Amino acid sequence: MFINCKNRKKPKSISLVLSLFLLSLLSGCKLKETANESNDQIVLAPEPTNTVEVSDRTEEADSNKDEVTIAQSDVPETTEDPKIEDFSEMDKYFKDYTFDVSYDEKLEFYERTFGIQGAYDLNGDGEADSINAVLKANYEDGSYLEINGIKVTLDPFNSSGEMQIIDLDSRDSYVEVAIFDEGPSGDPNFIFFRYDGKELYSLGSIDRYALMDGQGKFISWFHLANNFKPQFFSAWGEFKNNKYVITNQDVEQNIGKTYELNGTGYFVPLDKNPENFFDYAIWDFEAMREFKATKIKLLDIHIEPDNRTLNWFYVELPDGERGLLYFWIGD
Repeated sequence: MFINCKNRKKPKSISLVLSLFLLSLLSGCKLKETANESNDQIVLAPEPTNTVEVSDRTEEADSNKDEVTIAQSDVPETTEDPKIEDFSEMDKYFKDYTFDVSYDEKLEFYERTFGIQGAYDLNGDGEADSINAVLKANYEDGSYLEINGIKVTLDPFNSSGEMQIIDLDSRDSYVEVAIFDEGPSGDPNFIFFRYDGKELYSLGSIDRYALMDGQGKFISWFHLANNFKPQFFSAWGEFKNNKYVITNQDVEQNIGKTYELNGTGYFVPLDKNPENFFDYAIWDFEAMREFKATKIKLLDIHIEPDNRTLNWFYVELPDGERGLLYFWIGD
């Protein structure tokens, strides 16, 4: 679901890096993850605000839990796996609308309380809906989003006061509110809310640099081979049946192909493909290399069914040197 990867600090210890690497996707978004082994799908359930009970899409929901149904317009079912060319940056789907934002300029950024006001037709009934929000930093009490008098509490970590109107799925009659949060340790994400004319629902969150197709599908930045050209991905997510479901993409089809590699990464020379890549990871400058339009052959991808972070590759360089290739993607 979606990290500023342009300016990263070098980790102080390998144990800290590895633990944060495994949890980085969830720390920014505050999502719970459960794997569905039968069909390689993962259902992401947002932490409760007041809102949505989520069940696995192939299993019945727990009968002891109250289930809230999000009202939706009927949209056609899609059966084909998405293609990378169908996706683009989220900014493309922001509506041309600017909220009124106020704050005390004398305060430091992390101390500011943002008051946000606006009006926009969110449910397609032709009438503008009143939108108000208060955003405070560091999980301080008092943050909320209110639409037409219906209020949900929020707990942003590092709010910048940015709020957008976004169309998650052009096939339905709704547009959604997206609230930006820098997140802990610079892990930016957007939290989405839908107003259906009667209720206000939290739809969950996604990392800031995720791609989307405008029809309810996303590809997390963590699931993208960002430094490879052509680019490929390991999983995609979809809002479907009131749930956000991640479906694993077959990455083995990319093994054996040649790609153009760009950017700064870590490379550890290894004659043989390692069984456990963590044992060989080096986070020192001596392992860093700059790649510029470098042609590499992808020999293997190290990835788990229930953790689709796409970052560990066994490759062959143009001079025949083989080794473990990986990138610094979060702290």
